[in-house]
Amino acid sequence: MTASPTDTRTAVIFDIQRVALHDGPGIRTNVFFKGCPLACAWCHNPESHAAASQLSFNALLCRGCRLCAEACPRGVHEFRDLGGTVIHAVDHSRCDACGRCLEVCCHDALSIAGRPYSVEELLREIDVDRPYYAIGEGGGLTLTGGEPMRQSAFIAEFLDRTDGIDVCLETSGHAPTEDFRALLPKIDLFLFDCKATDPARHRELCGVDNRIILENLDLLCHSGARVALRLPLVPSVNDDDGHLAGITALLAKYPSIEYAEIMPYHNLGVSKRERFGTAEPAVSQPSATAEQAERWRARLASMGARDLRIG
Repeated sequence: MTASPTDTRTAVIFDIQRVALHDGPGIRTNVFFKGCPLACAWCHNPESHAAASQLSFNALLCRGCRLCAEACPRGVHEFRDLGGTVIHAVDHSRCDACGRCLEVCCHDALSIAGRPYSVEELLREIDVDRPYYAIGEGGGLTLTGGEPMRQSAFIAEFLDRTDGIDVCLETSGHAPTEDFRALLPKIDLFLFDCKATDPARHRELCGVDNRIILENLDLLCHSGARVALRLPLVPSVNDDDGHLAGITALLAKYPSIEYAEIMPYHNLGVSKRERFGTAEPAVSQPSATAEQAERWRARLASMGARDLRIG
């Protein structure tokens, strides 16, 4: 079967991380789906935004051989002489991710983020990791992204064939409610992001308000789903007392939420954006320290938040 990104039996995936330890219980395989409806000011996975495959160019690895320009049929690669220094310019807007330039790049400066997987292909990828899932407290599979709910039809069919593997799904919550209803019995634990509790602030930071997100959290919590609240916190951006109080209120409103996990900001996405030709993030600052994360935990605890962890 040939995988196609428009077929519900295929999904575009940009990374598969093995032996992951921080995205659900035990040893896990993290599958990163492309496409996201949010535009978070601090996003560290810029390659997850678009649903389609994308070209990545690492200028530090380029040796200026110009073979990519000769191979590319769309004029994506251009070499410019600027005062005796040759600059390799990449026009990402022209690229259709055909991969021809990769075939001649001898220094791995070029790569493609994301390719379509069929259900069968992804099952084969996961099967090799099954022996690790029984180690320790028990592991499994974590579906993340991007926003995996954007490819929920594929996920539903895939999970029907995973034969008892424990499954976590990390989500922004921004997806049709009927899709959550369909997947609810197939997911062992939802890792549900809470990025801003105020609707206007959520729109400012993430590009959309949080109405449907809160509706979906309500659905999960009242439907018997296991839910962990994940708290991406960025210093001086979304760590104000108003948001922390909103988090505390959510934990009080939904006692079935198993725990809340503070996810301290890191700035790895800043350098990635240049490789994909995307705009600089609205937030670009040093990564949060362990001391800062502990201060957030203590402040939340002082407000009455329960079952807090630091990721």
